[in-house]
Amino acid sequence: MNDYLFDTPTIRENCEAFYGLYHVTEDRVRQMCELKLIHTRAVAQNCLEIADGLGLSDYDRDMAWVIGQLHDFARFGQAVVTHSLDDSAQFNHAQLGARLLFTHGLIRDIIPDYDQICPEDQRVMEMAVLHHSDLQLPDDLNARERLFCRIIREADQLDIFRTIVESGWEINYGCTRAELLAGEISPAIEAAFYRHTLADYSMRFFPADFHMAHIALCFGLESASARQRAAEQGYLQGMMEIRFTRPDVQKRYAGMKAEVEAFLREDQ
Repeated sequence: MNDYLFDTPTIRENCEAFYGLYHVTEDRVRQMCELKLIHTRAVAQNCLEIADGLGLSDYDRDMAWVIGQLHDFARFGQAVVTHSLDDSAQFNHAQLGARLLFTHGLIRDIIPDYDQICPEDQRVMEMAVLHHSDLQLPDDLNARERLFCRIIREADQLDIFRTIVESGWEINYGCTRAELLAGEISPAIEAAFYRHTLADYSMRFFPADFHMAHIALCFGLESASARQRAAEQGYLQGMMEIRFTRPDVQKRYAGMKAEVEAFLREDQ
């Protein structure tokens, strides 16, 4: 049995101090950093609730919470450097966050007694941060790694729906609602809805693709409880309450929306 206990008050304080460094930024960049701070806190809380629902031990639920606190570690620097929260071939926030924390050792600034955590769970935390935004998880994860990857991915996806609805389109997509709805949807993004899979972010070419790809995150909710929670929260439905200007695009979107609704009804 693991005798280590996470000092969650200290970890919380250290995370807040690190993320607070980005309060010096201004205007839209500061808005993005504040958005990500709220998101980080919410995802950590989601991790706790998912862990509770799974009946995990106090140690495991604390580790899930820690992973939630760390999952977007590199997002703040991304906002400052690129003035965007969009990952691309040049910037992968999950990979950079894992590298900064676990390869370059910044994790010890967050968890002072990190070396007392067993190596297996050090790797669990690293894999969870590294793979939390992957299109699909790698096959070589062991059962424990896969469990915590699933927890952080579902916790993250659930709060992204809230973030988009509450913070608005311009801060998330860099365009107005009218601009997005006047445009096109890429066929590759549309195809993900009919496969019931996450959308490949590298295939986003139009403003609407970014919004559609976020809606498609619902297909990554593996557990029935997470899907039920998404339906009950109403944020996902709020994201889908849109109408495209072009009739042909609206018709295609209606089919995509129907796929989401059918997917969520599977548990009823």
